Amino acid sequence: MKSMNPSIEWYQKSGKQCLRFIFGEKLTEKEAEIAIQEWKAAFHSKMGEAIALVWDCREMKGYESGARAQWILALKEMKSQIDSIWLITDSAVIKLGAAMMGSFSSQNIKAVSSESEVVL
Repeated sequence: MKSMNPSIEWYQKSGKQCLRFIFGEKLTEKEAEIAIQEWKAAFHSKMGEAIALVWDCREMKGYESGARAQWILALKEMKSQIDSIWLITDSAVIKLGAAMMGSFSSQNIKAVSSESEVVL
Protein backbone atom coordinates (compact mmCIF):
# COMPACT_ATOMS: atom_id res chain seq x y z
CA MET A 1 0.00 0.00 0.00
CA LYS A 2 1.28 3.45 -0.90
CA SER A 3 1.97 5.77 2.00
CA MET A 4 -0.08 8.94 2.21
CA ASN A 5 1.22 12.01 0.42
CA PRO A 6 1.55 14.27 2.23
CA SER A 7 1.94 12.71 5.63
CA ILE A 8 0.41 14.99 8.27
CA GLU A 9 1.37 15.10 11.93
CA TRP A 10 1.06 17.28 15.02
CA TYR A 11 4.21 18.43 16.80
CA GLN A 12 5.29 21.11 19.24
CA LYS A 13 7.82 23.82 18.44
CA SER A 14 8.65 26.64 20.81
CA GLY A 15 5.63 25.60 22.91
CA LYS A 16 3.21 26.04 19.99
CA GLN A 17 1.04 23.46 18.25
CA CYS A 18 2.14 22.91 14.68
CA LEU A 19 0.67 20.82 11.92
CA ARG A 20 3.44 19.47 9.69
CA PHE A 21 2.84 18.28 6.13
CA ILE A 22 5.63 16.18 4.62
CA PHE A 23 5.22 16.06 0.85
CA GLY A 24 6.50 13.46 -1.60
CA GLU A 25 7.78 14.19 -5.10
CA LYS A 26 4.46 15.17 -6.68
CA LEU A 27 1.10 16.11 -5.20
CA THR A 28 -1.87 14.91 -7.22
CA GLU A 29 -5.32 16.45 -7.10
CA LYS A 30 -6.69 13.29 -5.42
CA GLU A 31 -3.93 13.34 -2.77
CA ALA A 32 -4.69 17.02 -2.12
CA GLU A 33 -8.39 16.21 -1.57
CA ILE A 34 -7.54 13.51 0.98
CA ALA A 35 -4.93 15.68 2.75
CA ILE A 36 -7.31 18.64 2.98
CA GLN A 37 -9.97 16.46 4.64
CA GLU A 38 -7.38 15.33 7.21
CA TRP A 39 -6.23 18.95 7.64
CA LYS A 40 -9.82 20.10 8.27
CA ALA A 41 -10.34 17.30 10.82
CA ALA A 42 -7.10 18.24 12.59
CA PHE A 43 -8.14 21.91 12.77
CA HIS A 44 -11.62 20.93 13.94
CA SER A 45 -10.05 19.00 16.84
CA LYS A 46 -8.34 22.25 17.96
CA MET A 47 -11.25 24.60 17.29
CA GLY A 48 -10.53 28.17 18.38
CA GLU A 49 -6.74 27.71 18.45
CA ALA A 50 -4.37 29.39 16.01
CA ILE A 51 -2.09 26.79 14.47
CA ALA A 52 1.22 27.11 12.66
CA LEU A 53 1.50 25.12 9.44
CA VAL A 54 4.84 23.68 8.32
CA TRP A 55 4.97 22.42 4.74
CA ASP A 56 8.07 20.25 4.30
CA CYS A 57 8.51 20.27 0.53
CA ARG A 58 12.18 19.27 0.38
CA GLU A 59 11.31 16.18 -1.71
CA MET A 60 8.63 17.87 -3.84
CA LYS A 61 9.35 18.38 -7.52
CA GLY A 62 5.86 19.50 -8.58
CA TYR A 63 2.10 19.24 -8.24
CA GLU A 64 -1.01 19.06 -10.39
CA SER A 65 -2.71 22.42 -11.02
CA GLY A 66 -5.94 21.00 -9.53
CA ALA A 67 -4.05 20.25 -6.30
CA ARG A 68 -2.86 23.86 -6.09
CA ALA A 69 -6.39 25.18 -6.72
CA GLN A 70 -7.81 23.02 -3.93
CA TRP A 71 -5.03 24.08 -1.57
CA ILE A 72 -5.87 27.76 -2.20
CA LEU A 73 -9.55 27.14 -1.37
CA ALA A 74 -8.55 25.31 1.83
CA LEU A 75 -6.27 28.19 2.86
CA LYS A 76 -9.14 30.64 2.42
CA GLU A 77 -11.60 28.41 4.26
CA MET A 78 -9.35 27.78 7.27
CA LYS A 79 -7.72 31.23 7.36
CA SER A 80 -9.06 32.12 10.82
CA GLN A 81 -7.21 29.20 12.43
CA ILE A 82 -3.87 29.66 10.65
CA ASP A 83 -1.24 31.33 12.83
CA SER A 84 1.60 31.17 10.29
CA ILE A 85 2.73 29.12 7.29
CA TRP A 86 6.28 27.94 6.79
CA LEU A 87 7.48 26.37 3.54
CA ILE A 88 10.67 24.29 3.69
CA THR A 89 12.25 23.98 0.24
CA ASP A 90 15.20 25.01 -1.89
CA SER A 91 13.17 24.72 -5.10
CA ALA A 92 12.51 28.01 -6.92
CA VAL A 93 9.51 26.38 -8.66
CA ILE A 94 7.90 25.33 -5.37
CA LYS A 95 8.61 28.75 -3.83
CA LEU A 96 6.95 30.45 -6.82
CA GLY A 97 3.88 28.19 -6.51
CA ALA A 98 3.64 28.95 -2.79
CA ALA A 99 3.94 32.67 -3.47
CA MET A 100 1.02 32.39 -5.91
CA MET A 101 -1.03 30.48 -3.35
CA GLY A 102 -0.20 33.09 -0.74
CA SER A 103 -1.32 35.96 -2.94
CA PHE A 104 -4.57 34.24 -3.99
CA SER A 105 -5.42 33.30 -0.39
CA SER A 106 -4.13 36.47 1.36
CA GLN A 107 -1.70 34.37 3.40
CA ASN A 108 1.92 35.18 4.20
CA ILE A 109 3.92 32.03 3.41
CA LYS A 110 7.49 32.18 4.71
CA ALA A 111 9.99 30.12 2.69
CA VAL A 112 13.03 28.66 4.46
CA SER A 113 15.62 26.00 3.58
CA SER A 114 15.50 23.93 6.78
CA GLU A 115 13.23 23.22 9.72
CA SER A 116 15.73 24.89 12.06
CA GLU A 117 14.86 28.21 10.35
CA VAL A 118 11.17 27.94 11.34
CA VAL A 119 10.77 30.53 14.09
CA LEU A 120 7.45 30.63 15.96
